Amino acid sequence: MTADLGTDLQESLFSLDETAADGGTPRASGCTAWSLLNWGTFHQGVRTFRLDGADSLLTGDIGSGKSTVVDAITTLLLSAHKIEYNKAAGAQKKERSLMSYVRGFHKSARSAAGEYSKPVALRGSGQLTVVLGVFHNAVLGKWVTLGITLWATQEAGQPNRFYSLAEADQSIAADFSNFGQDPLKLKKKLRSAGASVHDSFEPYSAAFKRQFGIGGNQAMELFHRTVSMKQVENITSFVRGNMLEEDDVAVRITNLIHHFDDLKKAHDAVLRAKDQIALLTPIKEGAALHAGLTADDEQARKQRDQAPSVVHRPKTAAEPGTPGRAWTARACDCRKTGLD
Repeated sequence: MTADLGTDLQESLFSLDETAADGGTPRASGCTAWSLLNWGTFHQGVRTFRLDGADSLLTGDIGSGKSTVVDAITTLLLSAHKIEYNKAAGAQKKERSLMSYVRGFHKSARSAAGEYSKPVALRGSGQLTVVLGVFHNAVLGKWVTLGITLWATQEAGQPNRFYSLAEADQSIAADFSNFGQDPLKLKKKLRSAGASVHDSFEPYSAAFKRQFGIGGNQAMELFHRTVSMKQVENITSFVRGNMLEEDDVAVRITNLIHHFDDLKKAHDAVLRAKDQIALLTPIKEGAALHAGLTADDEQARKQRDQAPSVVHRPKTAAEPGTPGRAWTARACDCRKTGLD
């Protein structure tokens, strides 16, 4: 390998320019921005992360909120009951929850008697939390904004929420404000702007999968596992468990047998039809021949029936030089020959 070739290869591997796989223009579609309002310790004010459809690196000091941002993105794209929050930071299970992000729990304080500790929240019940993800397809000129709005009405448990999907470039400041902190008014505002609003995750998930052309759940499950993964202990097990679609061989074999039975029945039906055609073809040809002979017979009978009227036609006057008895004699000869 020459020095120039090695330099070109190194530049192509570690270049910061975002290009397509074929070395052409940047990719046509991708996420352009993530926005957070009142999520975790991101309290008051809107935090927006501009991506412009390119690959991005999320970095920062310990405790700066990297896992908090990752959990916000995960909450927008996956069902909350499947998510293990703060897993990217290596935290223990149940250390954080959806309620802790909505209320903004950031530390614990002991009771006056020192008997127990209680989490301290940045936000009270009723304050809204909003997470938005904006996606753009430059080829189609199409925008899609995914959103989740959450609020707590109690100290523990699960917060209330609804999901939204709009085929537009939305923002928290322009589209999720000026509604008086009433979730019902916000729903009405979003619907009037053309967005679809869902109270549960399943219809919302189906809607955004249709928008992005995602088939099945495997891609989202893979995203769920890789977004906060620290390490891969066994690459073979990881690929088998997360990247290969599950395949029930027994069901496929059963379906194959049923399909073979259907094909055999169809083949037998075709053979029966061919046999019927072979048996019916001579009948059809014989019927046509019979019809032709019958028509000829009827025509001959009509001609025979008309013959006597011609032979016995009355003669008013004898032909010159021919006696009348000669005509009568010829008529008798005709009857004897079988024309009558």
